[in-house]
Amino acid sequence: MKFAILFLVAMFAFSAADTVVSRISDAVENSTLTPDQAVEYLSASLSDRSSVPAEFVDGTTDVPCGNAAMDLITSLLDDCTASVQDSYRDGRARPEVGDPEYLISTDNFLIHWTDAGVNRTSESWANTVADACAHSWDVEVDEMGWDAPPSDLGQGGDDKLDIYIINIEGSVIGWCSSSGCPPDPMSPEADYASYIAISANESWGTNTIEETCSHEFMHALQNGYEAAEPSWFKENTAVWVENYAYDYNGYASYLHGGDNCLRRPWYDIRTMDEGLYEYGASPWPMYMDVRHGGQEAVRMVWENCADVIGANMWDALNTTAEYYGLDLDIWLAEYAAWRWFTGSNCLNSRYYLYEEASLWTPGPYVFSYHTVSSLPHTSYEGVYPPEFTGHHWIKVNVENYQHWIELQFDGRDHFPWVVGAILYNEDGSSSFAYYEVDNTPATLDLGVDAEGWDYVIFYLQATYETTLTMTYDFTIEALTGGIEGTIPEPMVTLNAVNPITSGSMINFNLPETGFTTLNVYDMGGRMIQNIHAGELTAGEHNLAWDADGLAMGSYFLRLTAPGGGVTQKVILAD
Repeated sequence: MKFAILFLVAMFAFSAADTVVSRISDAVENSTLTPDQAVEYLSASLSDRSSVPAEFVDGTTDVPCGNAAMDLITSLLDDCTASVQDSYRDGRARPEVGDPEYLISTDNFLIHWTDAGVNRTSESWANTVADACAHSWDVEVDEMGWDAPPSDLGQGGDDKLDIYIINIEGSVIGWCSSSGCPPDPMSPEADYASYIAISANESWGTNTIEETCSHEFMHALQNGYEAAEPSWFKENTAVWVENYAYDYNGYASYLHGGDNCLRRPWYDIRTMDEGLYEYGASPWPMYMDVRHGGQEAVRMVWENCADVIGANMWDALNTTAEYYGLDLDIWLAEYAAWRWFTGSNCLNSRYYLYEEASLWTPGPYVFSYHTVSSLPHTSYEGVYPPEFTGHHWIKVNVENYQHWIELQFDGRDHFPWVVGAILYNEDGSSSFAYYEVDNTPATLDLGVDAEGWDYVIFYLQATYETTLTMTYDFTIEALTGGIEGTIPEPMVTLNAVNPITSGSMINFNLPETGFTTLNVYDMGGRMIQNIHAGELTAGEHNLAWDADGLAMGSYFLRLTAPGGGVTQKVILAD
């Protein structure tokens, strides 16, 4: 049974500033705003903030994309009066740039702009937007293979995707909406056409507006699969795709501070309107991309959304995980381990799992009471318990404990958990494993052999959605009398001769059957070769590494499979 631990904990000032959208949404839920008023204020928040009551604006977090506001408008329309519904559902809610209106027609877009009035901009800026949209189509549709968005059946003047360059207030740079747009008449799915608004403010600069065009175009693609899906994964995916379209690394700014998946690992991955968390969670689709050897896994989530009319994001994620022989809990357990090798944990030539992860400074956050240098150590969930899908990292320096250590975990009774362990060295080698805790008292004694490792990271993940606080206690002890009663160290093993030559066999052992990847990374964190990606049975395997064409030198082999993974540094020789 979980027991109480009484000691003082430093209170951390983690403030998750809300947004205009979250405040208006809360007001509707509390019946202090009517749906008609909410739609009016949401629309004005993008074009005329001075007309929005200060209580919904002052002190809110600046957001770059107005898509959440437009999504909320769409979701509220059923409860609005007939006149408001009509104004948004017959296409009249589309922006008007004013007179004179100029058009730039490209292969797939119709750009609307003006050089007069409140929406005025320059022809050069309009051409920059047109070029960025064309490039985004080339990358996201032609190269990445996402379905082109359905036609709006002439609503904007022709069948092309309309881009309106207009004055947008505040920090918003662009938005995308399907309100008033027709569904695809050739499909029974809930896929809708869209239109996009892009800021006329040239001070944003070329790089920012190019990334914004790629971001908003991804929203149009998402609406073409299923418009009703939640905004949080729409933003995760749209920020992720910016890095495919443009190599400016603008997405990394969301990972430097504030609310993101590294600094707030205890948040539910579905978090929306808490600071900029949904923008700072782009590593979630990045993980899918890297884990499964390409962006098709992310696209498959949206294809699975399209298979069911109406919002079904969680089921779509589960279905996609199952396609790869996993389940969503396992995906999330791996994702927690994957995020550890980011930011400051990438420095000094340490191994990391994404080539730009060293940019994500300062990196993973560990509470002071979860930072361990001497054993035994006892602690608990602290002031920010893990939410559903969230977790805590516990960092143990094992320099003075080069033998078995044991985590004695005691979680909230009757609820399932995942308990994971990451072992790694400064030279880049690592191993990780995770265990599902589903017994009634929610307890687990997890022993790991710390010999030869610099650090052991335990992580504790909540895997059941509840309104109750997911409390836990734990004790970490050094074992001097054997490992009886503990779970053995991770069973995913990787053995490659060192130095290694091209054509050599790589031996590894899998504890479970499932989707397995064996990849080669260079010292800069770039995945340069996939040796295997596919289903493998439990047991021992041998695969040949054809390294012809690779320069002699150091590389990392990374094996990831159900149950855990391992990284080994190798030297490729003649």
